[in-house]
Amino acid sequence: MKRNFGKIVVIGIAAIVLVPILLYVEFQKGFYQKFRFEQRTERYLAQTYDESMKVVSTRYLWDNIEPLVATVQPASDPSLEFNVYVNKNREQGLSDDYATTVWKKQAKLEAESLLQTVQAEYARFIHIDFSCCKVAEYDYASIRGEVPHYGTTGLPFDLVVNMERPAEEADLANMYHSVMALRESKSLLLDKLIFSFPHPVTGSTASFEIPGEAMDGVSSVKEIEAYNVTRLPASYIAEEIRANLSWTEEKSEAVFKRGDATLVVRSWGNEAIWNGTPLDDPIGAYIGDSMELQVPVQLIERTFGKKLVLWSP
Repeated sequence: MKRNFGKIVVIGIAAIVLVPILLYVEFQKGFYQKFRFEQRTERYLAQTYDESMKVVSTRYLWDNIEPLVATVQPASDPSLEFNVYVNKNREQGLSDDYATTVWKKQAKLEAESLLQTVQAEYARFIHIDFSCCKVAEYDYASIRGEVPHYGTTGLPFDLVVNMERPAEEADLANMYHSVMALRESKSLLLDKLIFSFPHPVTGSTASFEIPGEAMDGVSSVKEIEAYNVTRLPASYIAEEIRANLSWTEEKSEAVFKRGDATLVVRSWGNEAIWNGTPLDDPIGAYIGDSMELQVPVQLIERTFGKKLVLWSP
């Protein structure tokens, strides 16, 4: 009992000593530093942009090397929040993501407007972001006064139409008309255009991914099918094509066998083996969250000649 009492006393003394120290550090490195950073941010914004800005919060992130971040709203659009943070490589010691925030909103608004004319449902489910990696190379230090329109930057975007319902057969035509509408833009430069739908049976994602440089060449609804990058669980595929399925753990590969035909699909790389012959698999398989191999639908259709249904029944 005396031994435990001694431990309690030691812990109590340590707490009495440490708590004031921690409170002092929080004041010095927290409230005070945040106040100073807010003032510094306001000066930086006034020198950088020709519009009124409001610092709405300043956060101190203890786990960051440069932990102070200010959240700012432009007076012209309070819904548009961006961050100001420490950047020792910049002349003023600060940097911000106002330009990229504005550009993403401009690009999204244009994409929504274009899709609204042909497929209003798609326009409600778009997500847009910069594709890797030109956005990191842009000379943001050159921006002074007003942020230029995104169409003048030459920065490419990835546009995803992420539907919450399973695909229907009519969506092939919907995707085609969406491609036609989007490629008419003189400002919106796309690196990838992706349409995704939940698969009606497996819960996987049915996806069509069209490279930006290929959009001008799409001339029919039928051609949309060539951009099917859907992957489905190996067990589901085996059942659909009536094949036997085995798994080789040491090689991390699935083996589909139907009659005399054999397809070996690896969980790595971009090569399958069809009846003993290597076969390019540009989409590639991978092990999904369910720990089951997700196999490209196109690979199955090329080899076994079986069309896998992606549409809602």
